[in-house]
Amino acid sequence: MGGDILNIVSKNALVSGPNNAAYGSAKAAQMHLSRLNAAELGKDKIRVNTVNPDAVISDSKIWEGEWAAGRAKAYGITVAELPAYYARRTLLNEVILPDDIANACLVFVNGMLDKSTGNVLNIDGGVANAFVR
Repeated sequence: MGGDILNIVSKNALVSGPNNAAYGSAKAAQMHLSRLNAAELGKDKIRVNTVNPDAVISDSKIWEGEWAAGRAKAYGITVAELPAYYARRTLLNEVILPDDIANACLVFVNGMLDKSTGNVLNIDGGVANAFVR
């Protein structure tokens, strides 16, 4: 019957960052598993694609507590400076919002890309180090 599997991974699957080995390794493995699944499930018309967000701070519980403090410390900034720091390191100088990720997911599953599998769509404002090619 076909269908879609959409994995939300992370820019960290492609880019190394300070003090981030466990998270980055897990995300790299998740992204590779997505590609393996695409290769295996294509014969059944199941599309497997990946959305890679970066620094979705708004409305996210991950930024409460130790995670935000750890990221701020790794970059030598305060927790309050994190949103602006992440925006400045992108080509578009934009803060990534939950709606940005939702829109990327919608594009993959609404039928517009029904002949697309094994792809990675970065929603990160343009982090050049995360360009897939």
